[in-house]
Amino acid sequence: MSPARRRLPAWRSTSGRFLALHLVLNLACILPILLYVYFQVDRIIIADFTRPLEFRQSNLEKQYARGGIAQLRHEVESRAARAHRDRTAILLVDPESRKLAGNIARWPAGLAAPIDWTPFALTRDSGGAPDKFLVKTVRYPSGHRLLLGGLLDNRARMEGALLLALFAAFALAVPVGLLGSVAIVREMNRMVAAIAGIGQQVGAGDLARRADTDGSGDPVDRLKTSLNAMLDRIETLVEEHRTLTDALAHDLRSPLTRIHIQVSEALAESPAPESRARFDAIALEVGIVLHMLESALEISRAEAGVGRGTFERFDLAAVLGDLGEIYQPLARTNGVEITVACPPRLEFHGNRALVARAVANLIDNALKYGAAGGAIALEAEAVDGEVHICVADRAGGIPAARRTEAIRKFGRLDRARNTPGTGLGLSLASAVASLHGGRLALEDNRPGLRARLILSLLPPSSSHQQGATE
Repeated sequence: MSPARRRLPAWRSTSGRFLALHLVLNLACILPILLYVYFQVDRIIIADFTRPLEFRQSNLEKQYARGGIAQLRHEVESRAARAHRDRTAILLVDPESRKLAGNIARWPAGLAAPIDWTPFALTRDSGGAPDKFLVKTVRYPSGHRLLLGGLLDNRARMEGALLLALFAAFALAVPVGLLGSVAIVREMNRMVAAIAGIGQQVGAGDLARRADTDGSGDPVDRLKTSLNAMLDRIETLVEEHRTLTDALAHDLRSPLTRIHIQVSEALAESPAPESRARFDAIALEVGIVLHMLESALEISRAEAGVGRGTFERFDLAAVLGDLGEIYQPLARTNGVEITVACPPRLEFHGNRALVARAVANLIDNALKYGAAGGAIALEAEAVDGEVHICVADRAGGIPAARRTEAIRKFGRLDRARNTPGTGLGLSLASAVASLHGGRLALEDNRPGLRARLILSLLPPSSSHQQGATE
């Protein structure tokens, strides 16, 4: 089994952070508006409430101007007698704070004079719990003080209704903002997924894929245009590289093949033992160069997506069984036992020859570097839409820090080059895995090395099948 990929929690993902940011910004805009509405409405309510009180206060001032404190006292007594009908609080006291007239028992402690309209709790002569009044006080030159107030019970109810409405609006803004954020995130993810899909298809070898542009010139459209221009350039370079590689391989392979034939003929005609040894060495070196050319050519074609058009359904279990039988005699000659463990039948859609070549390279590597362990295991299993083919030995393995180097083209861990090989076996296996939507992973077998060839079980889309064929 491949190691589980660590996934971030949804709220820590880019989509989650964008959703949270958009929601917070929405609420940050809505909250000041709701507070502004609340305070403005409250100010209007206060203004409407104080208008009749200002009229009453103005009338009291006229009475004071007409007859002084005596006339003011008479008017306060008259107002107090009917205050229960208009819910007015009124009180006139002398300089020693003794009550002269009004419906308030005494001057409230802590209430200064003069002050403008201010909410204040007052207890009327009728007793009971204090009520909230909007109060204004006046101090006259003689030291007398006048208190005039209006009951704020209607304002309190209106404020309660207003607060309830604002809280309801805020509570409604949260799900509405959340839905809006989700819609924006989904649209953003859709656009990103479309671009990512193009990248995945190109990475899988379909270099003809391009992003659809709408000509709007917005940032997303410009990104798609830039991506298409980059892909055009990549396709051109890959095609030039493939053409050059094919031409070079062809030009080199023909003379090398002729040299190999001539050496073989000379070897057959030469009776001298020392000449035969030299011709054998020359033939071996020419064969190695031919093998390197073939492998390099296959890697380049696999990386360019060549061969995808020849994908077919076949029984992978049968291919692995055949490979086990083919390599078993050679393995036993080297003191190694090969075991094959896979399902009785394993349907796969891919290039049979390339997959067999990749697995054969892994077995070759295991025999070459892992024969000291005495055992090689060839295993296959279907795992979550993928097939995992493992070739494991019980020898020294490869240090984790050098596994990437081992997969690289011409990557040889043997710096002295004492072990025969071209350094292309693992590179070819990796290229074949990529052609089939997978990858090659080198793991610790404790002891030894486990080479895991991971291939996608899902057949490629029709768009993928339009790549060049061999």
